[in-house]
Amino acid sequence: MMPAKHEAHDDLTPRPRDAAPVQDRPLADREVPLPGTQAADASASVIHQWLDGETTEAAARLADARQVDFWKKVDQDADRLRRMKTPAHVAAQVMAAIPVRER
Repeated sequence: MMPAKHEAHDDLTPRPRDAAPVQDRPLADREVPLPGTQAADASASVIHQWLDGETTEAAARLADARQVDFWKKVDQDADRLRRMKTPAHVAAQVMAAIPVRER
């Protein structure tokens, strides 16, 4: 007698992910560009290029000055946090709070 299958992973039959061609899938399953997003995609592309060091800050500012300001602020905050050091007395308190195991 076979045990009853109760778990979702008991049926491990492989199924193709995109079996139906795009034109046969319902519209809800297709990726449809929204109006006005092509300009956003273009500016996002320039911002990504700037972040990757492939273009200048001036070119990125022309595309989206708010994004440039945001990423510069993120960079400044991250740099400040990288330079931060834990005060010695806090590090000592942390180490003292760690329980010591007996051997």
